[in-house]
Amino acid sequence: MKKIIALLAVFMMFTACDSDDDVNDGEDPILGTWFVVDLENAYSEDELSECNMNSNITFHADNTADSEFYEEVEGECVSTADTSEWERETNGQYTFDLPFFGRQTGDVEFSGNNQFKFSVPSMPGVSLTFEK
Repeated sequence: MKKIIALLAVFMMFTACDSDDDVNDGEDPILGTWFVVDLENAYSEDELSECNMNSNITFHADNTADSEFYEEVEGECVSTADTSEWERETNGQYTFDLPFFGRQTGDVEFSGNNQFKFSVPSMPGVSLTFEK
């Protein structure tokens, strides 16, 4: 019986370590430059224009973010640049300045290493998808 308990204890020690613990060497997966590629809005039929899809955010390890938001103004594609702070909340949500919506806290759902969807609980049915 003692051998079985010892064997179980050893087995549990090896299985308790999750291989995802060392993903990105502890770096947040949101780091890098992300471009807006899709807008879902249950309240409007607005779609992103080719100009809007130049909008991007670069998340830095020091919790700053550089962003460029593009929109059409009088037929021209105009950009606005900004530097702000971002943070990952303890509940896994992120807070950052969002193109077209300002500073928001919401859920980030990563699809692999090159895409994430940002959904804001205060705006159900609205989300933006970003891609590296």
